[in-house]
Amino acid sequence: MAEPNPTRLPALDLLRFVAAIAVTLYHYVTCYPVPADASLAPLSAISAVTRYGYLGVDLFFMISGFVILWSSMNRDALGFAVSRISRLYPTFWVSIAFTVLCIVVLGRAVDGYQAPPLDAKMLVANATMLPTMLGATRIEDVYWTLEIELRFYAIIFALLLLRQMRNVELWLYAWLAVAIVGLFVELPWLIRFVALQPYGPFFIAGCLFFTVMSGGLKWHRVAGLLVAAAACVYVSIPQRAQFVTPDAISAWIVPALVLVFFAMFALILRPGEPRLPRLAYRLGELTYSLYLTHATMGLLVYQLLRPRLGVGLALLAITVLSLVVAWAITYAVDRPARKPLANLLYRCAAILRIHKPAAGNPTR
Repeated sequence: MAEPNPTRLPALDLLRFVAAIAVTLYHYVTCYPVPADASLAPLSAISAVTRYGYLGVDLFFMISGFVILWSSMNRDALGFAVSRISRLYPTFWVSIAFTVLCIVVLGRAVDGYQAPPLDAKMLVANATMLPTMLGATRIEDVYWTLEIELRFYAIIFALLLLRQMRNVELWLYAWLAVAIVGLFVELPWLIRFVALQPYGPFFIAGCLFFTVMSGGLKWHRVAGLLVAAAACVYVSIPQRAQFVTPDAISAWIVPALVLVFFAMFALILRPGEPRLPRLAYRLGELTYSLYLTHATMGLLVYQLLRPRLGVGLALLAITVLSLVVAWAITYAVDRPARKPLANLLYRCAAILRIHKPAAGNPTR
């Protein structure tokens, strides 16, 4: 497989930001309680659109498949693990601390708010990103996607460790076959867990789009993407009942939006990708922090501001606040912490004799 251009795709960064904003507005506009008031009819109209914002998570999974497979090229297993840990965990830990601070400080002022039990076991378990696997409650509901992401990283790590990246396309098609079978047959729990059911097809689609970028448009890749698209649509129809009212309208709109995701990837990868301002990259940088911090903070601040500002201004205020908080964490924590933590992890690996120090940038 040919090595792709090592630069980032600004359009993909912009798409990542769109996904994050979609999830944020889904929570803020569609999920948060509002009083019954005829004057809020415009908000109801907006909610009719933002209620599909939960699909931003599926789009995240597609983007993750593309980006993570790309970033794993020409890495060893240790380098991949270090890059993921140094990228994800510092921001995640600070976001947990920020969310706990919001719960402790603001939760007391919000009538009827039920704070999660913030004991030591819960905090330590959440710090791993795998709290439910350790028998603890998530501090933040939106963290459920992080466990799925980690399981995907484990798949890539295993392929690197077993030196199977040269055969990655074959493994993707095998994974897709398992995912398709799993839609119609009850597979053993372990297979469902490893295959990331039911979200596997979204990751597979992103990975296949990467193979198109790196190796060209071939008939088997087109066929794989068509099958993945069909699987994603099939998954999205029953999935919507978890997030929206499964009415006749959503039964058409949700599959259509999933197909739009595939169309957007195809447009991004077409020859002569349009030049986008550097702002697209900057917005893309905010998405991880925005996703991690917006929900509980937004709910508590919204409940405090709504009686004073009204629903519309309160929603506008928390949307702006969420972007400010995301910007602050990105530039104060995410960027500065990556290289020091990567260096520390490499030193620990060298001490344990699982890594031989090499010249150059250890973060690669």
